[in-house]
Amino acid sequence: MKYLLDTNIVSMLDPRRHAQAPALIDWLSRNGASLFLSVMTVAEIDTGILKLRRERKAKRATELENLLTTILADFADRVLPVDSDTARQIARLGELVYRQPIALPDLIIAATAVRHGLVLLTRNMGELGRLGISAHDPFIDLPPDA
Repeated sequence: MKYLLDTNIVSMLDPRRHAQAPALIDWLSRNGASLFLSVMTVAEIDTGILKLRRERKAKRATELENLLTTILADFADRVLPVDSDTARQIARLGELVYRQPIALPDLIIAATAVRHGLVLLTRNMGELGRLGISAHDPFIDLPPDA
């Protein structure tokens, strides 16, 4: 089994958050080669870093910048782009929920998982669960090792 990590799961890689989910951190360490990221997660983390800099929280911004650099090095070729097939999947998923839209960043991440046949690991099952995709909240129950 291979997994795409939602941004809310990647955020747990911040050492300041490890104590909140030690079993998840251990699971992520054991399954690293089977874990993937969407470029949207990179954009969301970078957005947070830029906001911290704008708010003059340079120390925290630098910590997260260093974390992102480490994550990108660790994931290297497992950061998935938005290609034309993913873009079309975004449109299809968006159409499923047009009456109660889901934010575009979430649709991009979900569509990336679908496009690549990955299980999406997310804490946002309330929203993303409406899409009917293969998704799992590892805070409720850790998935089997890959």
